[in-house]
Amino acid sequence: MFKQISDRFERSYSLLRNLRLFHLSLLLLCIFAHSPNAQASGVHSSLPQSPSQQQNAEAQSEQDAATLELSKPVKREIGGGQRHNYGIALTAGQHIRVEIEPQGIDLGVSLQLPDGNIRPIYQPIGLKQEQLVIERVAEISGIYQFTIYTRAKAVTGRYEIRLAELRVATENDLALQQARNLFGEYRRLTHEGKFTEARPLVLRALEIREKVSGPDDLKVAEMLENLSASYVQTGDYASAEPLELRVLKIKEKAFGPEHPQMADALRNLGVFYYDKGDYLKAEELIQKALGIFEKSRQPENLIIASALSYLGNIYYARNDYGKAESYYRRSLAIREKNLGADHFHLTESLGSIGRVAYDAGDYAKAEAMYGRALALSEKAFGPDHTQLAWSLNNLAMIYATTGDYAKAEAFYRRALTIHEQKTGMYARNVQATLLGLARLYTAQGLASEAIKFQTQASELEERYVGLNLAVGSEREKLALLDDLSLLSSRRISLHTNLAPHDPAARELAVTTILGRKGRVQDSMSDSIAALRRRFSAEDQKLLDELNALTAKLAKLVLNVPQNATPAEHQEQVKTLETSREKLEAEINRRSAGFYAPSQPVTLTAVQRAIPEGAALIEFATYRPFDPKAPDNLKAYGEARYVAYVMRGQEEVGWTKLGEAKEIDANIVALRQALRDPKRRDVRQLARALDEKVMQPVRALLGSTTQLLISPDGGLNLIPFEALVDEQGRHLIQSYSFTYLTSGRDLLRMQAKRAATSDPVLAAEPVVIANPSFGEPVLTEQVARVNAARKPVARTSRRMRRSVTGARSLSEVYFAPLTGTAQEAHAIQTLYPEADLFTGAEATESALRRINAPRILHVATHGFFLEDAGTSADARVQATARGAGAIAKNENPLLRSGLALAGANQRGSAAGDDGILTALEASGLNLWGTKLAVLSACDTGVGEVRNGEGVYGLRRAFVLAGAESLVMSLWPVSDYSTRVLMT
Repeated sequence: MFKQISDRFERSYSLLRNLRLFHLSLLLLCIFAHSPNAQASGVHSSLPQSPSQQQNAEAQSEQDAATLELSKPVKREIGGGQRHNYGIALTAGQHIRVEIEPQGIDLGVSLQLPDGNIRPIYQPIGLKQEQLVIERVAEISGIYQFTIYTRAKAVTGRYEIRLAELRVATENDLALQQARNLFGEYRRLTHEGKFTEARPLVLRALEIREKVSGPDDLKVAEMLENLSASYVQTGDYASAEPLELRVLKIKEKAFGPEHPQMADALRNLGVFYYDKGDYLKAEELIQKALGIFEKSRQPENLIIASALSYLGNIYYARNDYGKAESYYRRSLAIREKNLGADHFHLTESLGSIGRVAYDAGDYAKAEAMYGRALALSEKAFGPDHTQLAWSLNNLAMIYATTGDYAKAEAFYRRALTIHEQKTGMYARNVQATLLGLARLYTAQGLASEAIKFQTQASELEERYVGLNLAVGSEREKLALLDDLSLLSSRRISLHTNLAPHDPAARELAVTTILGRKGRVQDSMSDSIAALRRRFSAEDQKLLDELNALTAKLAKLVLNVPQNATPAEHQEQVKTLETSREKLEAEINRRSAGFYAPSQPVTLTAVQRAIPEGAALIEFATYRPFDPKAPDNLKAYGEARYVAYVMRGQEEVGWTKLGEAKEIDANIVALRQALRDPKRRDVRQLARALDEKVMQPVRALLGSTTQLLISPDGGLNLIPFEALVDEQGRHLIQSYSFTYLTSGRDLLRMQAKRAATSDPVLAAEPVVIANPSFGEPVLTEQVARVNAARKPVARTSRRMRRSVTGARSLSEVYFAPLTGTAQEAHAIQTLYPEADLFTGAEATESALRRINAPRILHVATHGFFLEDAGTSADARVQATARGAGAIAKNENPLLRSGLALAGANQRGSAAGDDGILTALEASGLNLWGTKLAVLSACDTGVGEVRNGEGVYGLRRAFVLAGAESLVMSLWPVSDYSTRVLMT
């Protein structure tokens, strides 16, 4: 998938994605031939021949075939467009090995079987070739004819061809021939778009290759590349990625890091990461590949053309259209130079240039480019091949944009027919056509048709999301859903703007919201929980490694080494983050087979899970979509809030709430007032926010008083209980509130959890309170600053009264919290069996060691450090038990946490710095903990990410397994907290 896919609709779905799928389709049409001796051979992927090209090749012959004889090499000169034929008479069961040594020329090779069928083996792509090797077992007796040819514009060069082996086939030879046949049938089926049907064939071919040739053979790499492409064609990037990485390792082992074939592998991997939306990694790999080509003095070849094309895609995604088109033009020039001006392989470049023209509003130029691309594909493949679909979508998009709806519909329908007949409706690129039709009908106000195709696209997307959330790191999962976020906006807009009274449109919008919110959190939590349930020694070691690496990362981020430059520090952090991400991905991979990925959420299932007499309120942010907007960048309006109200099996109620910008401003104003005991305008601000958010919802609630709130955006950070209604009453006086990440949580709550896998270890409640924070150890630099300002004694007293607004946690001071000791003892009277840790025993290590207590109560300082880029208005001075320091790390889970014993002496204790960040807290074992109470200031705040909730301690304790949480949204006094918690 692509970054910014959804915010450009057809410009991305019908263009960016299809360019990638077009590239993969070309790969799937290729056949490779490698030498079993990796040291002496090159690995060259061929360009696919279209049916018409194969027919032309069969008809062409320079002269009658010369006969190849064993151990008698033939040396010849060949020029542009020439073809040399060589025949070998074989009987069934004979094995041959033919070796070709190109000398300064790029060769293509095909094989005509005795039955007349032609098998392309190598095709000239512009790389400097080494030894070309063809091995085969004759399955029928007759003449096997090899044709050697060059590109039409190739310069004259020489080559040597020899029949190196002619013998009776061994058992291994026969097995490898079976693999070739399976792969040939796989190519035929993928050529027809039957990706799922073809996949078992390449899997079987891979199995044979690995058994006969070993896991590091280059033919094994070929099978892996094609298997990966097959998965990508059906949207399963999660299964494809490990295959791509394995290919890279095989080729690096075979060729070394600076070989042109390694450059091709790097380019392939870069394309894969581009497709996943990781543009930085993609650009790094593609530039590295181009660097290798430059060092090895490779001529301008088709692999370089592909690399340039994808660099253009990256700059296009960054809205740098001028630079993007320059890369596209360079790519097109190389392709024309190598292939001529009428080769179908030019369609990718033509489509890319057309895309830039479309965005510039030059529809005539875009139409000309797309029309030429379609004509080349039709000439090469015929009128109903899968390769035509992306050009058809592009032309349809132009006609839809310019208002020629009839013509647009005809092109979309033609593409849809091709998909239905050739690829089936589960191929990933079908979605572009479905979305295009949905937009077309939306623009015409044809609600039922728009809903129909939008629903089909949504079902396909859900299948794709389910596959890819099963594995990978959290960052990769967030990138996946970020790519699709605005498609969710389109479904909500379809309901709220076009079909407000249509039940199908309403259900599609609600189901989208239920299926998206908190999805990454669920995935991460499920995978960790699955591994804990297994808990083999190897699994425990993996989790221990993750926790140790997380602790090391947290300490490095929050306590910058004095002897490291900023650049060195950032590099150290990046290294640890990369290692941690790999461990996360491994945990997800290992757990994938031990928990059932969540099934698609249905509105009916969620409604059945709503308690009797309660109402679920799903808030969502969305950007209204204008299907008629000629500029796709501006097709999405400013963000707005909407609320859907669900009760049992009743009809879903809904209401628009207004622009997110205005509501968020009210949220910020109320939160600032709530944090300041001196403010006298809290009720006024609470009433103003209620008027925008809850007053419209109350009209849908009837007599319901039990509310299940699933907030979104800034609504995650407000206490709905504190809002004030029209009668001047706080909502807590009229309603009870429960907060959910998503209404989908109601389905998860139905699954019973054992407190622990070992009944003996079923932990009693644990209370951690009143840690001995200690006095800070002043660094020489801080001591000099303090000495210059005022006497040290006065500085220490000032620091004990409050927390400084420092930019680094290393400068923050945690004041004693004697009230929490009373709080802890009061709770212990209610639970005499509780384990109590206070003072010097209330350590980070003690908290890490707990094993799923029924109740966990932590009374200490909590903190959330605003990102260095946050505006001054958003920074609130810390008071009481909170810290408002500023951190320079982008990860919000490293900018929030809890202070424990020794927190003011960070780094003085080996492995225990007194600070438990939210990232570290996510590694606690709370699977089975019924209630976690974080009795500290600001424990419920963090960085809000639309659709995923609050990134901070709230998210961390959910990932750790806690079923219910009690947290705070602002600083409160020791006394008030003690009374409340007791």
